[in-house]
Amino acid sequence: MNRQKELAKNTIILTVGKICTQFVSFLLLPLYTALLVPAEFGIVDLFNTYISLLTPICNWQFENGLFRFMIDYRGDQDKQKTLFSTVFVTNMLQAVGYLVFFALLQGFISSEYKIFLAADVVANIFLNTLLQFPRGLGKNGIYSIASFLSAATTVVFNVLFIAGLRWGALGMFIATLLAKLLTCLYLFCAMKTWRYFSFKCFDKELLKSVSKYSLPLVPNQLSWWVVGASDRTIVSHFISVAANGIYSVANKFSTVFVTFYNIFNLSWTESVSLHMNDEDRDEFLTDIINTMFNLFAAVDIGIIACMPFAFNIMVNKQYADAYYQVPVLMIAVLFQVVVGLYSVIYVALKKSGEIAKTSFFAAVINISVDLALIKFIGLYAASVSTLVAYAAMALYRYFDAKRFVTVCLKKKYVLLTIVVGVITLVAYYSRNTIFCAGALAIVVVYAVAVNWKFLMSILRQVTSKFKRH
Repeated sequence: MNRQKELAKNTIILTVGKICTQFVSFLLLPLYTALLVPAEFGIVDLFNTYISLLTPICNWQFENGLFRFMIDYRGDQDKQKTLFSTVFVTNMLQAVGYLVFFALLQGFISSEYKIFLAADVVANIFLNTLLQFPRGLGKNGIYSIASFLSAATTVVFNVLFIAGLRWGALGMFIATLLAKLLTCLYLFCAMKTWRYFSFKCFDKELLKSVSKYSLPLVPNQLSWWVVGASDRTIVSHFISVAANGIYSVANKFSTVFVTFYNIFNLSWTESVSLHMNDEDRDEFLTDIINTMFNLFAAVDIGIIACMPFAFNIMVNKQYADAYYQVPVLMIAVLFQVVVGLYSVIYVALKKSGEIAKTSFFAAVINISVDLALIKFIGLYAASVSTLVAYAAMALYRYFDAKRFVTVCLKKKYVLLTIVVGVITLVAYYSRNTIFCAGALAIVVVYAVAVNWKFLMSILRQVTSKFKRH
């Protein structure tokens, strides 16, 4: 199987696990915005932000080390058992350490939902490791099913607790935690984890090696947290929790887009790590990066072009102000896609320190711009600061990666994307139905034109499979 087909196959397997449930979750946005007031939506989002901050601090990003080292250990079950045992024992110690820390400080937390800060972080420590374990072994089918189970149960429990029992914010917290626990149970059984675990296999030297790779990713993850999530804290403090609820709804659209990119990125990371030493790696990287940039840029601008027609259907009127934030956040996450396309090069070369350095500077930019503008442009400061931070990170990694590989984005596609993007934005903010319809038509033509070769290759593959059957 060639590299492109291998990448496509892994991406399809991983996509199946998430696409349906993400779509259903997105369609439930009207339910959430109708039954939860902005303040409730805001507190859930804020707590999830803190959980995403605490998790990498507590688990030291060992799940990424497990994945990267497990790729090197494929075919050697003894090394696999030693690696998994070492990481999992460390996870146990991390979980106990965090619970002790939480018990000492919980008296200073006044929220009625504070118990979820303890339970969710501990669940994340084990869930992250159990999710990356099958990926490292190349068992993407199990990973895909686990992702599907996690998303599906979250949706089901949310509908039950919010629409059925009317538990509000509490229902969302319980739904998320139950979904994580069920997913852990599935992964434990599906991977027959007990076969790979023994306290006797704990290896201090291997722990040092994994730590050397993983620990630099902690500041990197914290930097991503600042770039993607510190806005919530700043908005809640300087404006209100309700405003954070509006900002959270605006983020839902860009989050769905990034989720689909992240599915591709899972197989992209694995593929580059496996083929980094190939003689024609630069040609391979250039081809895939340009193809994926065209695809995701078209989807990104397409979402913006569709929003004038879909927003009022998807979102309750009490969140109407979120409309104006959506395009800024969509452009921001397009830069995030560029960051991701180049970041896998650092992962493949095990240069986690470089990843951390560039992410740190982006975080500094994000929080500085946010604080500087929040009193002048209000909620826009959060989305604008995110855009500036992702753009700066994308540009830096684009040029910095050339120290290791020779990969460039084709200028004609980038310029065409900018022109179509500007037309779409002008129509979007005009809120003129005719202008918006015209912009949508232009985007459709642009999307087909820049992705024609990719679409034709997909069509040929599908046609050939039908002919064989």
